[in-house]
Amino acid sequence: MKRIITALLLLSTSLVSCSGAFLSPPTGSPVHCLPNAGWSNLQGEPRDASSVIAELASHDIVLLGETHDSQAHHDWQLGTLKALFALRPDLQIGLEMFPRKVQPILDDWIAGKLSEAQFLDRSGWREGWRFDPELYMGIFRFAREHAIPMRALNVDPALIRAVSRDGLQATPAVLREGVGDPAPPSAAYRHWLAAVMAEHSPGKQVDEGRSARFVQAQQVWDRAMAEGLAVAARSRPGSLTVGVMGTGHIIHGFGVPHQLRDLGIDSIATAIPWDADTNCEDLVSGAADVVFAIRQSDRLAQR
Repeated sequence: MKRIITALLLLSTSLVSCSGAFLSPPTGSPVHCLPNAGWSNLQGEPRDASSVIAELASHDIVLLGETHDSQAHHDWQLGTLKALFALRPDLQIGLEMFPRKVQPILDDWIAGKLSEAQFLDRSGWREGWRFDPELYMGIFRFAREHAIPMRALNVDPALIRAVSRDGLQATPAVLREGVGDPAPPSAAYRHWLAAVMAEHSPGKQVDEGRSARFVQAQQVWDRAMAEGLAVAARSRPGSLTVGVMGTGHIIHGFGVPHQLRDLGIDSIATAIPWDADTNCEDLVSGAADVVFAIRQSDRLAQR
């Protein structure tokens, strides 16, 4: 849990995102157990894979969560993308891992103009995202093989740092990269983020100003990715747009789904991975539309 909280708080200083897992929100019924592996609803009941994929594919935008350093989570994402592509071949993939400014590099990668080394170098992967690229290369290779557009959803880390330090209104327009004002957060989202900060700094007095800026920074991040997804979806009517991002941006509809709905997009489905041997009391109803339980053996196999 400490690693998860640290990843959330790094929001204010780097491009490292909410890593994937989360604290339980103030409401919701705990899911006491999950099947050892496979799809489930948020009541812990097994779901047939083909029906889940069909339901996801019936939406305009599908959001797939992850813990960034889990190969098993990325393997699940790739398998889900392949299944969705079989039903909706007019597919595009939005990626939290890349800032908007490198979109031309993603286009060149899909067009076959770059080697893998050139792609990683010119996109600034090691300076920006910094996780092992092999965690994601399966997804990138699949997109290139099938000429599936990859869309850069993120922003320059300077924007997130400025908002977390100075607040949104004091952040210069030149840093905002055109990101609009986020929709106000729900009370539940504020509560959730407050719990994140409290667990990271137990016993310390709450700094209201810092807390407010932390919420604003997270909202700007969510808004930027929602706008990227919305632009991608509207540029190709009838396509399926899949967003790949940290579960913290998806959970309970607090982040990116909330901002997408503010942008007028309601046809959204959310799916998150969950390590089947972890504490299911942290997984509560309403966390996502569906969940995929990852077996411990699958996680151990990546080591």
